[in-house]
Amino acid sequence: MARVSGDNAFRRCEEVATFHRIQASTGYREAAEHVARRLRESGVETMIRRYPADGRTWCWTSKMFKEWDCRDGFLRIPSLGLTLADFRANNLSVIQKSGPCDHRAVPVEIVLLDRGNDAANYPDLDLKGKLIFVRDDFNGYLDWAVKGKGAIGIITDFMREVPGVRARYDHLDILNYTSFWWKHADGEAMAFGYVLTPRQGDQLAEQCAKALAENRQDASRDKYLKATCYMDARLYEGSIEVVDAFIPGKTDEEILITSHLCHPRPSANDNASGVSASMEAMRVLAELIREGEIEKPERSIRLILVPEFTGTYAYLAGREPELGRIKSGINMDMVGGRQGAGYGPLAITSTPFATPSLVSGLAAFIMDEARKDAVGHTKDHFVALFNTTVYGFEGGSDHVILSDPSVGIPTIMFGQWPDKNYHSGGDTMAVIDPFILKKSASICAGLAYTLACPDVEAVAQVMNKHRELLVENLARATKRDGYDAGTRDAKAWRVSLAEQTGTLVRYMKACNADMVGYFPGKDAGTVQGMVEQENRFLDSLAAQWGGADRTAGTLARTGVSIPKEYGRIPVRKYRGPILKMEELPQGDEARERAYQDFIKSFRSKLHSGHSVDMVIQYNMNGLNSIWEIAKLTSTEVLEGDPEYVKAYVELLESWGYVEFKGEKR
Repeated sequence: MARVSGDNAFRRCEEVATFHRIQASTGYREAAEHVARRLRESGVETMIRRYPADGRTWCWTSKMFKEWDCRDGFLRIPSLGLTLADFRANNLSVIQKSGPCDHRAVPVEIVLLDRGNDAANYPDLDLKGKLIFVRDDFNGYLDWAVKGKGAIGIITDFMREVPGVRARYDHLDILNYTSFWWKHADGEAMAFGYVLTPRQGDQLAEQCAKALAENRQDASRDKYLKATCYMDARLYEGSIEVVDAFIPGKTDEEILITSHLCHPRPSANDNASGVSASMEAMRVLAELIREGEIEKPERSIRLILVPEFTGTYAYLAGREPELGRIKSGINMDMVGGRQGAGYGPLAITSTPFATPSLVSGLAAFIMDEARKDAVGHTKDHFVALFNTTVYGFEGGSDHVILSDPSVGIPTIMFGQWPDKNYHSGGDTMAVIDPFILKKSASICAGLAYTLACPDVEAVAQVMNKHRELLVENLARATKRDGYDAGTRDAKAWRVSLAEQTGTLVRYMKACNADMVGYFPGKDAGTVQGMVEQENRFLDSLAAQWGGADRTAGTLARTGVSIPKEYGRIPVRKYRGPILKMEELPQGDEARERAYQDFIKSFRSKLHSGHSVDMVIQYNMNGLNSIWEIAKLTSTEVLEGDPEYVKAYVELLESWGYVEFKGEKR
């Protein structure tokens, strides 16, 4: 769209990045009020919805955490004359959601734990009243070192590595975004903490080792370094805010755009970029409608800016009776990173197989149009000046909630991966590209308006894009063919090419069929005829790929024998997906042990447990057996053998979230 301004989106991104936007905090609230004001200034009807952040309210399967506020915090080593952390200088230098502390007058000892997070490695170590210095993910130390041995705080220099993208020392002087995620359950270990850069961590580790060595030579010397530390922070019952902006249509149906406003300052690409691009899309659409350049859409267009995940749960639960009005969604995540500076292509994450929709294909088609940047040397040949791609379904953001069949809002995500500065202090405005922001905002605006006011002439083009995506997926499936789909050995578990073909073709046919519901009156009949014709072609294509006998009915009708232990049919008893399984025990020790056993025995072996768990939940519809869910999950996200599915479902069943309905053989 010519009206979309990359410079305007860049300015909005820059403004958002000045706020310290931790979920449920004063900084987040200030950011919400700021963007709401900007949206109103651009002529978009906007309100702020508020929900409890009290540590006890549940919105479907998500527990609302308490509000957090931090005014000051520091960590100093007086003997070395060093200040290692200072919240006022850099808000990332504390572990977010830390509790309060005041050890300014009486220093506390620092104990370096350099033998991993297994308590058995430190049998006689006294940690009571001490700070622990850990160099890996600190969460593994909370139960045994803080709750069990009485440590009061944590120092960490952990930097999340991304294979092939960034290593620890690529960010030698950059802080990792680190946070406590309290469950607000009985008996939970509470603490405060500080974050160091890798360089600072190396220096501190060297000094800790030096102190120990000197103590071994002279017992009168201090064994540990001592620190003075302070944290003016508190957790309390407050609120979270969701910014709700609205462009009215002719009917009460809606198209939803969402982006998460949260994360620490600056967090420019993640996720000030998604916020600014979606705000620019809304500004331009409202302006064009107001000036009569485009007509008022059939469906309303709504933008919600939320605390990621938590705000979406609260918003959906609050509008539960109205969710049927929302036809589809667009999740704008990280969409402004400079592609020549360690940022990946602008990518579409498609809707899951369990929630087929035209939105994935339409988004891919519109993105193709946006790629026509430069004219090539022959007619109708264009060269793109930025990179794009289309993924299948995977987790990672709010689209996983919206696309859940129990919610029923098929939603794609626009995002960028890899991201060299993901969740780190390197995610500054220096990495933001106004050109990419303009492309992202343009695609968002075009997609939202087309979904709100579709054109029959575009149907054939979208179906052609579905066909193209199907062939790409089938080509990838051939690389996974040749395995025994009937094996009961989880290590050898694979799905045959015929079964993959059948699943993929059913999905694309359902995406085509979804288009009919977007057209009223006589247009619906026209589109229905086009869909039926295209689906007959897809059936013939499936036959060529060996999947014709898999295109109708469930996998149970394919003649594959289902092992008895995998034949049970699970049914969900809850709405909205379970994202944080670790929250469900809520202080129950037996549940907590069962969860930890599950993580150790099953989840730890997966590459993407989050995506696998989502797809399993999506397919617990009262029709699929454990075996069939495993087939569907393995096809969609390439993991999730029947042993894993069985263990996962049975754990949820033992907690009362799932029941079994019959058995297939």
